[in-house]
Amino acid sequence: MEKFEDIENSFKSIRSNFIQNVKDKVGSSIDSEQLEPYEQSISQMRVIQDKVNIEVLNINRLLVEAKTILPRI
Repeated sequence: MEKFEDIENSFKSIRSNFIQNVKDKVGSSIDSEQLEPYEQSISQMRVIQDKVNIEVLNINRLLVEAKTILPRI
């Protein structure tokens, strides 16, 4: 599974390419009404993924700590 960071970088590249190649009002409208909100959503998902990863690390740390106290766990 790809990380949202990878997806975000890929989407930014695609969006940038789109913006460079489309210079009319329709293209600007597509960018602002479609592509920009998608990019923001992907960015928000990346932030959530980062928070989840931090919590997983904290849980793993607590489990290691618990195993040192009670080795049978």
